[in-house]
Amino acid sequence: MLRHIVIWTLKDEALGNPAAKNALLIKEKLEGLFGKIPEILSIQVQSNCLDGAGNGDVVLICDFESAETLKAYQKNPLHVEVAEFVRSVNSGRSSIDFEF
Repeated sequence: MLRHIVIWTLKDEALGNPAAKNALLIKEKLEGLFGKIPEILSIQVQSNCLDGAGNGDVVLICDFESAETLKAYQKNPLHVEVAEFVRSVNSGRSSIDFEF
């Protein structure tokens, strides 16, 4: 099993929305991929609930069978469309992938 975690820092405003609205849209769009992209075994998206210097705004936690299935997910056109939206509203990104 492979866990994929991504943390984004959002722009204060993007696409006419404040960061809080874009965080909700990211959650809806990413979690909406579950059941549509078979490689996703589990997916969770959460917003940061505490202010703190250096904290990210949104986190994605999802599980895959392997690195190969993660790559297939990342190339899926449904994911590519959501990723384009996420790129347009974030100002920073970190990620980590690990086996468990």
